[in-house]
Amino acid sequence: MLKNAVLFASDEQKEKESEQTVTQDQATVSREDYRRAVKEAYKEGMNDTIAELKKTNGERKTKISHHQDGKEQAIRSIAKKKEETKQHLQVITNRQTIELMHVKSVFPFSFFPDTLVIDTTKISVVKKQFFATEYILTIPLKDLADVTVQTALFLASLTLEYMPQADGPGMMKPVFVRIVSLKREDAIRAKNILKGALVAKAESIDIASLSPEEVVKILEKFGESQGIS
Repeated sequence: MLKNAVLFASDEQKEKESEQTVTQDQATVSREDYRRAVKEAYKEGMNDTIAELKKTNGERKTKISHHQDGKEQAIRSIAKKKEETKQHLQVITNRQTIELMHVKSVFPFSFFPDTLVIDTTKISVVKKQFFATEYILTIPLKDLADVTVQTALFLASLTLEYMPQADGPGMMKPVFVRIVSLKREDAIRAKNILKGALVAKAESIDIASLSPEEVVKILEKFGESQGIS
């Protein structure tokens, strides 16, 4: 009976040892699988992170590119505006050099003769009050409201009405400037030119693109239809 019990005990012990070996093998396989799974998960995570970084960098580069394009476009727009302003100033400067008429009041009817100068952008009136004493009034053509002539024999007077630019809000009263003792034909011609300028302004006609001779001819033709006041 003892021998059989020993044999049985030995068999049971072997079975337990076998089970322990299988369990250890299973545990060993589980660790390897876990490590492999962790490694694969790490690789996938790294790939996802790299892909996300590439996407973010691409979006950032796109934003930077758009920003640079917008900045360059703004710089080009500013440069274009400066060039247009420069050209506009040059055109205005060239316009001011085109003198349309230059007349003086008649001496001795005017002991200190006044001078009237008309160009394509402004009217200049030089009034002398005493020897070596004078003041110059400049009226932009765009501010001119009306012009009238009064004749008497071979002399005439010219009256200019204009609206000065207001520094603040509110109604501005018209200002009148009178030039007396002009030759009759000079006063009428000046009236015709200025009336023609008013017509050209109302019709949005650019007279600066014409030669001085053409400007005077066209403006006088416009002004002749207005008659003499």
